[in-house]
Amino acid sequence: MNEEEIQDQNQLDELNQFEGLIQGLIDNEYGCCDDFILPSTVDGLSANIQLLSESEKLKSSGFGNKSDFKEDDRIRGDKITWIEEQSINPFEIIYLQKIEKFILYLNQTCFTAIKSFESHYSFYEKNSFYKRHIDQFKNEKGRKYSIVLYLNEAWKKEDGGTLSLYPKVGEQINISPIGGRMVLFRSDEMEHEVNPSFTRSRNSIAGWLKN
Repeated sequence: MNEEEIQDQNQLDELNQFEGLIQGLIDNEYGCCDDFILPSTVDGLSANIQLLSESEKLKSSGFGNKSDFKEDDRIRGDKITWIEEQSINPFEIIYLQKIEKFILYLNQTCFTAIKSFESHYSFYEKNSFYKRHIDQFKNEKGRKYSIVLYLNEAWKKEDGGTLSLYPKVGEQINISPIGGRMVLFRSDEMEHEVNPSFTRSRNSIAGWLKN
């Protein structure tokens, strides 16, 4: 394949990823796509969060928005750092551009009117968790879709740390946080929780598509 053919194939693969996420949302109330970004980018983003942790730049998380913010490690135990919209980090730029492309496709094909998105690194130490919840604030309805990108190398079933989804119809769904995997669901509808990891820390980027 020449360079133009490779570019065309990459664009087709990307569209198939987007279609798969959307179709999963329609059929099953959630979409899941493995290898959403390249392993080299997963490694770069994972290195970012490790450096943030080692330099103590991750902050304890909480729940609620600015007007009703609370911290309680009996409910949520991860540490976070928000990703700047104008980031100059090369791996964050790749991530941000990919999500912007997905939003454009979502708006063009599903008329979702998404205008912006926000995201942060999430670092869960061994045995930490986030109890069952939804991602929509009671007094702020801007979040429409939640996305999670996992950054964990060689994750195994015995490591735990699954994301549990509780759809309105059907049984509980457990998703392993495998590096490069992207999950999509509705912020105001899908109850979910992050289960403890038993053997090591668990890294991801959590994001929200907003109107």
